[in-house]
Amino acid sequence: MPGLNASLSIGLSALQASQAALNVVGHNIANVNTPNYSRQRAILANNDSQTFGTLQYGQGVNLNNIIGVRDRFLEMQITQATSRKSGADTRYTMLEAISPTFLESGSDSDLSALVTKFFQGFQDLTSRPEDGAVRTAVVGRAQSLVNGIQSRWQLLQDQRAQADGSVRSLVSEVNTITTEIAKLNARIGAEPSPGADSDSRDQRQTLANKLADIVGVQVYEDSNSQMQITLDSGAAVLVSGTAAYTLSTTPDIALGNFNRVDITLGAGTTIDITKSVKDGALGANLDLRDNVLSGYQQKLDQLASGIGGQVNLLHRAGFALNGTTGLNFFSGLAAVGGTGLPTTVVGAANSMRVDATIAADPRLIAAADAAGAVGNNKNAVALANLQLATNTVDTNNDGIGDSGPFGTMVSTLTSSIGTTVQGLKSRSTGDENLMVALQNQHDRISGVDLDEEATQMMAFQRGYQASSRFISVINQLTDQLVNQFGR
Repeated sequence: MPGLNASLSIGLSALQASQAALNVVGHNIANVNTPNYSRQRAILANNDSQTFGTLQYGQGVNLNNIIGVRDRFLEMQITQATSRKSGADTRYTMLEAISPTFLESGSDSDLSALVTKFFQGFQDLTSRPEDGAVRTAVVGRAQSLVNGIQSRWQLLQDQRAQADGSVRSLVSEVNTITTEIAKLNARIGAEPSPGADSDSRDQRQTLANKLADIVGVQVYEDSNSQMQITLDSGAAVLVSGTAAYTLSTTPDIALGNFNRVDITLGAGTTIDITKSVKDGALGANLDLRDNVLSGYQQKLDQLASGIGGQVNLLHRAGFALNGTTGLNFFSGLAAVGGTGLPTTVVGAANSMRVDATIAADPRLIAAADAAGAVGNNKNAVALANLQLATNTVDTNNDGIGDSGPFGTMVSTLTSSIGTTVQGLKSRSTGDENLMVALQNQHDRISGVDLDEEATQMMAFQRGYQASSRFISVINQLTDQLVNQFGR
């Protein structure tokens, strides 16, 4: 049967297990304020028993494992929510910054006011078609309208360029993070027992959330404890086990010389994933650059082409004070088709100009519908009436007007921007509330509770003290045995 030496071994195992468990408690307390830290638990297990005759005697305790307390499903939810919130925040921040330029404030610089004042200039011309001051005012109001459209178009272009710059820097960050995650996958793959390397798992999860803040991802852990990461659309793999796949940016003429995003897979295969990144800051910047902001630019291009095309159509048919006819009022627009409207091309709003000859000599404004008719204002009336005419804007790019009046199109544009901004603000607030709720739930499950750790510390302290007392008793018995029988 076991002797005193076996008892000493049992006591020693208890001391070592209690000390190791106290180290785990201390590690938890030290990381009470560490973001994404999952509290660890010491898993104690009894040693295999030893058989003597018909009896089995225990051989003490050992620290079987140290595992982190975590909920993988909850961590996946936090990662996905991080992508959505980051995407909404990025979209909201950029659109909220430009919205004051488009929204109606009641000032003379509002886009709708500029359109109204431009056509009011032709209305004024109907009363005094030969007045040079009125003609000069028409040119001035036309120039103000052109400037107003162009300044807004250029603001959108500047924001697109800013988003493109963010795309380049964010792609570089993605590559850095995925490389680190792949390294942690390798480290976790070499852990001595499943779940043993909890600290590396916490580091990996922190990086996964940071990655999700940049790009929309789907994350899961396979049977080998390796984190697998794909784009939120599922179009490409970013991390597979110990392999991280590199993203790159390349200027693309099809994107207006902005950067497309490629990913290099095995065997040097490269695929374009620009349209496959949906969320996170990267997805939001791509969406803003290629869809949202460019969509607003397209509306301005359509408005410029509609106003310019309709005015030119009537102006070419009219006559100036000196009898000149066939002049365009605006230049810089696309070629005119048989219907008289220019097809909308990218950048029409930015290229539109008051024709240089008319700007230099307002007497060339064609207010009359016949040559040599003193006081004739019929063409000016027709030009003024364009303000309320329907089917004056080509939104299908076929040279046929299918939308209007112009004021309605401006109102639709400003309303769309305002509604989008408010929607993104609500989404951002909702995502923030969801993130707080998920993080609170995570903290309840995985966070360090100092009261609980204090209780654990007292329990292991008492266990250590009891083990020490047990060894002391065995030592006394051994001493008595040696001293009594050693004489």
